[in-house]
Amino acid sequence: MLRLPSFFQSGMILQQQVPFKVRGIAKPSVPVRIQLRREPFDNRPVSPLDQQYGLVFDVEVEADASGLFEMAVPAPEASFDPHELTVQTPSKSIRLTDVLFGEVWITGGQSNMQMPLSAVQSQSEIETMANLFYVRVLTQSLTGIGRKMPHYQYHPADDICEAQWLRGDQPEDMADISAIAFSFARSLHLSLQIPVAVVETALGGSCIHAWISRQSIDADEQLRQHVIDMGFYRSENDWDLSRDWENAQYQPAALYNNKIAPLRAMIAKGVLWYQGESDYQYPEYYKTALPALVSDWQSVFRPSGSRDLAFLIVQLAPYYYGHRHFYQLAEFNEMLTSVKHQLNNPSALIPVYDLPLDYENAPEEWRHPLHPTAKTVIGQRLAKTACGLLYQQKAPLSAPECSNIEIVGNKMLLTFSHVGEGLRQKDQDGRLRGFTICGPDRVFLEAEARILYGVRVMVWNDQIDDPQAVAYAFSDMNQESNLISRDNLPVVPFRSDRFQAHYQAPIEWLHCESLNIWCSPKLEQMHQTGWHPRWRIDRGAGDLVVEWANKTEGAGSLHFTYQTDEQNQVSLEPVLTYASQFPPLNLSHITHISVNLFNPNQQMKRVSIALAAGSDKQTLQDVQKPVVLVSALRWQTITFPITHIESKDQVHRLVLVIEDRKGKGDLYIDQFELICRDG
Repeated sequence: MLRLPSFFQSGMILQQQVPFKVRGIAKPSVPVRIQLRREPFDNRPVSPLDQQYGLVFDVEVEADASGLFEMAVPAPEASFDPHELTVQTPSKSIRLTDVLFGEVWITGGQSNMQMPLSAVQSQSEIETMANLFYVRVLTQSLTGIGRKMPHYQYHPADDICEAQWLRGDQPEDMADISAIAFSFARSLHLSLQIPVAVVETALGGSCIHAWISRQSIDADEQLRQHVIDMGFYRSENDWDLSRDWENAQYQPAALYNNKIAPLRAMIAKGVLWYQGESDYQYPEYYKTALPALVSDWQSVFRPSGSRDLAFLIVQLAPYYYGHRHFYQLAEFNEMLTSVKHQLNNPSALIPVYDLPLDYENAPEEWRHPLHPTAKTVIGQRLAKTACGLLYQQKAPLSAPECSNIEIVGNKMLLTFSHVGEGLRQKDQDGRLRGFTICGPDRVFLEAEARILYGVRVMVWNDQIDDPQAVAYAFSDMNQESNLISRDNLPVVPFRSDRFQAHYQAPIEWLHCESLNIWCSPKLEQMHQTGWHPRWRIDRGAGDLVVEWANKTEGAGSLHFTYQTDEQNQVSLEPVLTYASQFPPLNLSHITHISVNLFNPNQQMKRVSIALAAGSDKQTLQDVQKPVVLVSALRWQTITFPITHIESKDQVHRLVLVIEDRKGKGDLYIDQFELICRDG
């Protein structure tokens, strides 16, 4: 009788430079001999006097009275040299070949970490990527249970279920591997030029409490009470032993016991963590839960006692969950930033709000707006950050973060950490988007911003003379924010303080630079999430294009070619009713609305603005009498007061109405502005 953990297999990669434990079961009290041999990867002959090769470790231990044995084996430096690990008793021998030493990483989380390479890459792309012999992946049962382990364990299991080591040069195997995990391992291997392994553990739909030990949950009243409140708490007496993993996996520590704790002989360098979609509504709870998870996983994968297990944390991507306000997901990501700074472990933060949100080309089982297909770039970002944080390469230690704010007059000067070669605007045309600031009234308004010499950002709003606070990308659907480093890492979203304030959801339509918006029209129609028209023509007819040359500022303006209705009117309005824009629009602090117009054919035109506000979502209220455009080839700024409009905190429509007696014409429209003071 002789048995090792099932993940001890030929072809495995073990963590370099850190002793690994060979543990197993034999007959009680029998001697167990453990040997490690090393051979050159190129099969060249070596001298018998060369102590680097041949038998490099040879120790005999004795199994205890129950047959258990354990021995720490010194791990060599990383290399491409294959090793042979032999464990034998007088009656049986286990011989493992092609054992490599390099860097081992754990991937954890839920569906976005689990999403396989085949869901985001074509077959030809997978065949091109999956060509690396020295990348290995340890897989296990996706759910953590299977034929040999039919239910979740109340106590930590001795072994994982269905362990299998796969090679990175086998496209058919890599197709089923996490896209983020494989992309990370591939990028890290090419950067370090040593073997790299990833251990897959992620499971879609999982909650963080299932990945934490029962001891940690029961030791913290906040964690324990939250699991009770969610209806998932189980004691040993009412533990769910059913094979219905969709319910049983939510029990406290269920996934920790089955998928994490059994890996205690698998020493690792760090963890890639991408989870929270199931817990995003509870940031204060998660702020306690994530450090508890880090501590538990540290004891499994780096049990030396020092806090040296690295954690690279991916923030959640923009997504509309149907929750109560437009920055609930932003608060969760803000919490992740806070936790990152509290951890004693080496840690980094990876935002992903700048990546495409497209999902339509994914296979049917993954085709959902919660699962954008831009996954390989996340793995690449994680690898680049790991190189800077842990491997002394010239690379960022984490994504850029605002580290200091200086107020000079009505300007705020922001300094950022981890900028590497400097900051830049992702799209070089147009504006730096995503910043808002407030004055003493705590009403945040959209701000102008400018990068100074690649290292600082100046932020201001001409309406605010005494700026008090600043925020960047602080909203759930913040995908249009565009400040990144030259390493292509987006700046971490933030707000400079948490005093009570009136925040502003993104309203990019103000700048008249695009025709479409990525959004969810209705909560019950999530399958329609995607690109939708940003503008709507209500009266008359016309065509709308973005004009890149004739503009007042930013990237462009709208060129509106129209034909009026019987009343010689045509109207254009931004669509404000999409669910992920969190309607209605709140203009309670706004006193005036202005817009820039250019009358190219110099026909006499009259323009006005009308609002639909309050409980009546359709009836329009004119804000004032129409204004006549001057017959001149220049931009004209027209300002409309809205102080007399009732229910300004519930604006459903904001319509620009154009009167033209000639029945057809054109007009350039640019830069709506919301003004919150008289003028």
